[in-house]
Amino acid sequence: MIGAIFLALLIPLVGTIITDAPVVWPISVVIYNLGLLYSFTLVPQKILKMILYNIIATILFVVESSFFFSYYLQNTGFNEAFFYHIRPDLIHAGLKEYSPILIGMFTCLFGFLAMSTFTLANEKLRKGWMLRWTLPLLALGIFISPPAKALVMYGKNLTLITNRNDVFENFPELKGTKVTVQFSKSKRPNIVLVYAESLEQRFFDETIFPDLLPNLKRLRERSIDFSNVAQGVGAGWTIGGIVASQCGYPLTASHDVGPNGLSIFDRFLPGATCLGDLLRKDGYRLTFIGGADVRFAGKGNFLKSHGYKEVLDLDDLAGSLADKSYFHGWGIYDDTLFDYATDKFLTMSREGAPFLLTLLTLDSHNGFMSDSCKIYGSGDNTYLNSIHCSDQLIPRFIEQIRSSPFSENTIIIVLSDHLALSQKASSLLEASQMPRRLTFFVNTPNGKKEENINPGLHYDIAPTIMDFVGYKIRGQVGFGAPLTRGPGYLPSRFGEDEWEKQSANLIAIGNTLWDNDVTLDQNGINLDDSIFSLAMGGREFNLRSWGATDVPASTLFIFDAKSLKLEKIKTYAFDKGLTVETLSKELLEHREKLVLVISRIKYLPRFSEPRFNPNQWAFFFGKPGSNSFSWGPITGDIIISFDLIRKLSQSKMDDIIIPEREKVLKSIPGNKTAMQGK
Repeated sequence: MIGAIFLALLIPLVGTIITDAPVVWPISVVIYNLGLLYSFTLVPQKILKMILYNIIATILFVVESSFFFSYYLQNTGFNEAFFYHIRPDLIHAGLKEYSPILIGMFTCLFGFLAMSTFTLANEKLRKGWMLRWTLPLLALGIFISPPAKALVMYGKNLTLITNRNDVFENFPELKGTKVTVQFSKSKRPNIVLVYAESLEQRFFDETIFPDLLPNLKRLRERSIDFSNVAQGVGAGWTIGGIVASQCGYPLTASHDVGPNGLSIFDRFLPGATCLGDLLRKDGYRLTFIGGADVRFAGKGNFLKSHGYKEVLDLDDLAGSLADKSYFHGWGIYDDTLFDYATDKFLTMSREGAPFLLTLLTLDSHNGFMSDSCKIYGSGDNTYLNSIHCSDQLIPRFIEQIRSSPFSENTIIIVLSDHLALSQKASSLLEASQMPRRLTFFVNTPNGKKEENINPGLHYDIAPTIMDFVGYKIRGQVGFGAPLTRGPGYLPSRFGEDEWEKQSANLIAIGNTLWDNDVTLDQNGINLDDSIFSLAMGGREFNLRSWGATDVPASTLFIFDAKSLKLEKIKTYAFDKGLTVETLSKELLEHREKLVLVISRIKYLPRFSEPRFNPNQWAFFFGKPGSNSFSWGPITGDIIISFDLIRKLSQSKMDDIIIPEREKVLKSIPGNKTAMQGK
């Protein structure tokens, strides 16, 4: 038993040593694991006892491991940023980097399960004095568990979202708002916007980070520095920070998909009017350059939906590499990015039309350093090396612009996408007495120096840029206001320290921007098998796993049978989280709804024919509780006519088919081979 407890204790113990995780974490693990182990000695059936214990112990172990990773990566517990990035495409990018940790965790898990199962099988435990304390120990351990508390708090934040009919009560100016702009100066300037990954202001603290950012510090001193901009809700990771800073809204979900699956939609936040929309409408050409795959996190969808004509990423930059192996696990190094961007700036400047050139750095995402950079100090801290590298590359890029013949008509903006998440510098960042603020400064051709201390948030950045460039804004740009004219929108209304109490309303209003009204119409449902895209209700849905691969995702669409309105979408990228019974359970839970499910036949027992190849993709359409439905293997394009949709929506529940499907479902755990089409 001691060995099992030690292995369970190892992860939280290491977590508290190398991160700022709560010291009570290891204690809670010891307490609830003792309670859990002794609790299961009360189960009389030996096999059932072993199975249930291993399932529950594995779930708890995975939660503890996830909590460790959350602290390891961002030095805080479960939050929106962590859950946003729990997705196969982003996880895959970090597998190589974190493989030693993952191997260690799996080793601990299997060792822990083996030892604890052996201990549980020892009947002498039932006679121990601790038996009477089992349930109190289990309850106490869970009650004081930091991971459990973090999950509860995260869940509460999600459920705080208010009813859609009431969300505009405090923000009536945002309901149906239309934003327009009018240029008030003589000539539109070119704009270069550099999103500096995680480069928050605390890195400028010389008492903690001496000579870490000397070049950027000098550059800030020759710029208009907005020094009091805090991070907004729904903006604590890259795509969230970009959306919030360009649209004035937090990044939210749609149709219960959750932020992880937003690439399924053809339009990204169609109800928002963003920086790119306004500039493009006024004649600007918009280009984005980033070193990672823009399909990750739906970034490419967002940019193309909001004014960006040209979106360049890993694949485009890789073609310019002399050394084709010069990239890291997440993408292209930043020195390659800036070399490419310099050429792009000169090309676009010569063309004469006003432009917005947006860059997103990548090296400081997790401590990579370009070969052309010098290390920081002794070089022991790889993350600080990458931050120091940004100090070399960003000012050099800006100097190249300022020494070009196009400098006079160019303003340059440097902005951190969000606050730093890396655990590798967290203890130093926490030691700083400076407030945690975004880096946000504007460099002009004449090097005008000014500090703007108006309190603001991510949401105020877009209107600030527009106002600075010379635009008069009519209408409300989300939750933003130009800091050039006073405090930000939310701080001015609710106070610099009180605005977060409105978070639930901010998220709820952000959710209305997704154009959630999708209703089946005369055009029916059309599946294009060649690109795995689904067209219905005037919208297109990308069925590829997270939009970033050529692997389809098992997808479930649920409609109201009377109105034919889409209510919910569930996606299972790379079949992650799917078992033989998962989709069948979902279907039977919505037996009176109209559903469309696309998956492999082996995941659709009794809703497909087992005589086909179990790995063959197929579809089911109809009411899961009715014997009238449409289904078939996907061997080409699929068309479901509106007449068939109406017919199936009116079908009656079948008292025979429902028990049959439930019976098959109940038989699955002991007969999975049969369900896979043998």
